[in-house]
Amino acid sequence: MISQLPKLAGLYATAKASWANWRTDRGKRVLVNEILMIQIMSAVVIGALAIAALYWGGQWVLKDSYSRWAMQWTAELNELGAPLYLDDKGEALLRLESFVDRYPEIDRVNYYSASGDPIFTIANGDSDSDSDSDSDNEPASVSASHLDEARALVGADEPYVISGGIINPRLFEIVAPIWVESLSEADLFDFDPTAGDTPESSELIGFVSIQLDYLIFHNELLANIKTAILILVALLCLFVWTSRRALQKALSSFSDLQSPIKQLAKGNLDVEFAPAQHREISDIVEALEKTASALSERDSRLLQLANHDALTGLFNRRRFIEDLRAELGNFRHGRRDSALFFIDLDRFKYVNDSCGHPAGDRLIQSVAEELQKSIRSTDTVARFGGDEFVVLLRDADRNAARECAETILTNIRRLAHVENERVFHVHCSIGIEMIDGSNLDHDDLMAKADIACHEAKSAGRNRVAFFEQSDERSTRTSADVGWMNKLRNAIDENCFELRFQPINRIESGATTHHEVLIRLRDKDGRIIGPDAFLPSAVRFGLMSEIDFWIIRRSAAAWADYQRAKQTLQLSINLSANAFESDNLVSYVKETFDEFGVDPRCIIFEITESLAIRRPQNVEKQIDELRALGCKLALDDFGTGYSSFSYLQQLHFDFIKIDGVFVQDILNNPVDQKMIRMIAEIGNEANMQTVAEYVQNAESIALLGELGVDLAQGYFVGRPAKIPQFRSTPISLSYRRSRRSIGK
Repeated sequence: MISQLPKLAGLYATAKASWANWRTDRGKRVLVNEILMIQIMSAVVIGALAIAALYWGGQWVLKDSYSRWAMQWTAELNELGAPLYLDDKGEALLRLESFVDRYPEIDRVNYYSASGDPIFTIANGDSDSDSDSDSDNEPASVSASHLDEARALVGADEPYVISGGIINPRLFEIVAPIWVESLSEADLFDFDPTAGDTPESSELIGFVSIQLDYLIFHNELLANIKTAILILVALLCLFVWTSRRALQKALSSFSDLQSPIKQLAKGNLDVEFAPAQHREISDIVEALEKTASALSERDSRLLQLANHDALTGLFNRRRFIEDLRAELGNFRHGRRDSALFFIDLDRFKYVNDSCGHPAGDRLIQSVAEELQKSIRSTDTVARFGGDEFVVLLRDADRNAARECAETILTNIRRLAHVENERVFHVHCSIGIEMIDGSNLDHDDLMAKADIACHEAKSAGRNRVAFFEQSDERSTRTSADVGWMNKLRNAIDENCFELRFQPINRIESGATTHHEVLIRLRDKDGRIIGPDAFLPSAVRFGLMSEIDFWIIRRSAAAWADYQRAKQTLQLSINLSANAFESDNLVSYVKETFDEFGVDPRCIIFEITESLAIRRPQNVEKQIDELRALGCKLALDDFGTGYSSFSYLQQLHFDFIKIDGVFVQDILNNPVDQKMIRMIAEIGNEANMQTVAEYVQNAESIALLGELGVDLAQGYFVGRPAKIPQFRSTPISLSYRRSRRSIGK
């Protein structure tokens, strides 16, 4: 159960992430719904405004129509007021009740005295009015202001009309005064209404009011309006439905893009986009297709660069290690034996030295082609770096491996490379380690094949050597593999340390500068000297990284210690591997700028063998370092070519005489002559000479007499963690000899 917990935890994390993604997707807005919602809201607002306009406009129209209709009743006022001035009121009331019943819009007719007191009322029996009068025979009271307005209309042709307004346009009340006019007896026979004569007097006898309620007509009209609104709502719903269908159809091209874009985002560049009918969507689809195509081409290029060597097109180191690991994994399933070849070209550096690196690159390409022709299609060949190649021969026993290796040797021997009218015949040495399933460590296999290749070179080059296990070989192999791991960890974990050994002027004994030396502290705290681990660093291609580490730490040390001694100068050793990097000079400049190092206080030492060969890229980088202000020193002079003609052509500030000439200088006249010659030539070339391994005062005195300028060794000062400035004691005899020379 406990073993299932990690799996359950993984399933829970996956489910949780899926749930979060689903909630995120659910929380996102849908474009179709959003556009549709905008249209619906717009339609609702427009519809509401239309309905409001229809309703209020209808109210205005109704009010105007009802007002004109109500005014038509003013012609009936004289007849309606008959009960107030006729003697036979009973007959008048009967006629009036019959009249009122014929018109449903008449709610009631009210009669008032001249003083405004209610007299009686006649109500319409069919009326549905909501009048609040107590009974049909008791007229509702009318306000005094309305009676005053009506009283002022005595003798006028129009009554006083009270309207329900825009809120209730169906209700009207017409109030009119009832009066009688009289003539005197003298004027009775002479009265002519056509001539415009007016009665002599008029008497107000009361008021009559007609309450009109157009409820029946109003309800019918409102019912029609409601029907119109329902029709409008139905049309709105139809509009929403058709709009959604139209939007879905119009935006279907966008919907079709969702799935391909998701696949594109997941890295699937082989997606297909549906053809779009709209020009805008078609442009987007075309842009996405071009993007997918460009990404696919870019990924192909990146994959090519990640897995292949840029110069030869073969697999690179990383890809070959992947194939080797896969092959080792197959041995767990009963795979047959295989073989691992480590191939190193013999004396390839002479092509670079004599014709330059471009010529060397062309030769490497030719060798790569021959190697591909020499193996089967099921095998793998890769460029491991520089002039080194590796081959993984699958399903091959020892005899098949030897036969294939001999074929490679023969084809490489036949390769004739022409460069600048010169023909180069390049040979190679091949080391073979058989893979039989007993050792599935790829680093160990590579180390053994490399060791076998070195054995082939040591045996005379241009040959094949199998790795043979022995006690001595096993110990050495384990040591090599162990050193590789130690050095890799030391670089990654910063386990190296610096030491500073002073270099003093022989004449004065004063310290001029310090050589920077490297030490390795192991896990037990022991300090390991460079002679123990630097050969392995060169062997496993780690020397360049160590060189860059020393440059950076030396710059940091100069920044820390130069405050106490402004004249602090440091001499830093650079291996040939450091110059294989094209960014050496830029790295030096950036590092010095970072720590504020004065380049004039730094001396870079290179070996005599590297300086004499003078590859084009090395000479260029040396010139660039000198342009920065750095000084150059030629190290270990005398043990290699020892060519004085070359020495005169080189532009160095210091010549360091190898310690083999200094250790026995007191007893070896030949060494003394050699040192004197070097000192004289250095003096002529304006170079200062430095003698290494100075062990005693007698040696330093003799070196001074031979013309050597500077001395380095345990007698001058031992390497220390902090630069020490300590004068070298000068013997009395040497001082006297210098004085006599001066005289």
